[in-house]
Amino acid sequence: MNELPKVNAQEGAVSVPARQITSCDDVSCELLVDPIPRPTPEPLEVILKPTERRVRFVDHSKPNSIKILRMSQQLLRDRGIEVEEEILNKGDASQRMPGELLGLLSGEKGLVLCGVSD
Repeated sequence: MNELPKVNAQEGAVSVPARQITSCDDVSCELLVDPIPRPTPEPLEVILKPTERRVRFVDHSKPNSIKILRMSQQLLRDRGIEVEEEILNKGDASQRMPGELLGLLSGEKGLVLCGVSD
């Protein structure tokens, strides 16, 4: 494995290896630092357990997915679980969820079930 070259003040500039980021020997480590400051995004808050016993479905428009989601709604209702009547539609499984829909779902206190997989 290639080591990063040692730099001292008299030698001047040194080219940095393209693949290696860290180089350690017996005594010390050298670490490359990105000199371009990048904004740090706000942390995401993920709630693993819903605060209300309710389910909301989001359809991804795959073949027969709306039928499967409607059947799932009925099964959950038969078991006494509240299910939102409206099934939201993302539009296309290959696209990101639109910001408006994501914003709406972020306030949901129940369980959100997104799409039907293959």
